[in-house]
Amino acid sequence: MMKKNLKRLALLVLLLSISPAANSQSYEASKHPAIQTASLKKARVDDRKDSNSGEYWFSRGYELHQSDRYPQAIEAFAHSIGLRYRQATAMYNIACGFAMLDDKDNALFWLERALASGFDRTDLLKNDSDLDPVRSDPRFRDILQKASFTKNEDKRSKGHDRLEEAVSNFEQLRRESSRNGDAWYKVGSQLIRLRDLDRAAIALTQAVDHLIYRASAMYNLACAYALKGDREPGLDWLEKSINAGFDNTAKLREDPDIASLRAEPRFKKIEELSRVLSLSQFSNEEFHDSNYSKRRWAPAVKLYESFVRETPNNGRGWFNLGYALHYSSEHARAIEAFERAIQLGHRSPTSMYNIACANAMMGRRDVAFEWLEKSVQAGFEIEGYVWGDSDLDSLRSDPRFKRFLDMTSDHHKIKEKNEK
Repeated sequence: MMKKNLKRLALLVLLLSISPAANSQSYEASKHPAIQTASLKKARVDDRKDSNSGEYWFSRGYELHQSDRYPQAIEAFAHSIGLRYRQATAMYNIACGFAMLDDKDNALFWLERALASGFDRTDLLKNDSDLDPVRSDPRFRDILQKASFTKNEDKRSKGHDRLEEAVSNFEQLRRESSRNGDAWYKVGSQLIRLRDLDRAAIALTQAVDHLIYRASAMYNLACAYALKGDREPGLDWLEKSINAGFDNTAKLREDPDIASLRAEPRFKKIEELSRVLSLSQFSNEEFHDSNYSKRRWAPAVKLYESFVRETPNNGRGWFNLGYALHYSSEHARAIEAFERAIQLGHRSPTSMYNIACANAMMGRRDVAFEWLEKSVQAGFEIEGYVWGDSDLDSLRSDPRFKRFLDMTSDHHKIKEKNEK
């Protein structure tokens, strides 16, 4: 339904009076902070006052596009074109919106219209990530070849073709039989945006195999299969990502990459699973002074006790129960829940760290240090917690704690050395 409506919109705007001498102010200028601030301020002016202002609609379109509300942004830019304001740039922005919606036909149509109307930022054709979803399309290559590049632009863009670079990185990882999950995840995510979906699926499968925390890689793998039209594996990986800890219910509702999955009956069940397993539903400003509160966390304890009774092999459910029990100051029960999460392979390094915290708060120093050591050995990045986590306060006077503080210092030294 959405795609048909947008195609009608493309035809509708095509009929608007488009001047060949359209304003070709650069798209990049609209990203300048000062101009962006002015545009956003202007966009908030009452619609009744500015509905006939092309500047208003252009600014409104930019604001909507930046908020990932692409259909609404496209419509706003269409108004800008109709009012003869920055027409070529608005056409380019419409092309970007359609690309992000994975509507290649309209994206390429509007890209050609933008260039024909005087859009002169041809370097953006090489570098703008909004166009990544169409870069693997042969028609985009034809547009690149037809575009007029200056010598400086040719020199600047040489060797920086985004698709070629991503494919090259992919092939290098495959030749090396790399076990670097982060590297596989990065290139897989790039290949999804570039719509090289077969390679993306391979790369992200490797990322899942080698990463400790795999939820985002699983979600992106679901996106790759959804975009390929393989709905069953797409739904399988989407559900796996939720159970592994992917926690972004807004993306499930709005991400165009998984649009093909939303009509499936199973999707509703996955969406509900995501809602239930999201700890953010228990955020409450009333308890801003401290996370520790039996009253605050009682509903969470009740929910996840029921959840793990019904689905005893769900590691995320046990992890969430441990979290809620910990902040209810029921540390002994929290430890049992986190141990169960470890047995089920869910976020084991973090679960180990949480067990260390629980033991520290119970005054069990020796056991706490044992679990701290286990968490580090399992891959937990303790550097971000060892200085400021009050759960560990009972350990700070112990000489053994210095070793974990030294890990932070060593980490910073290595980081600074790598950045030089």
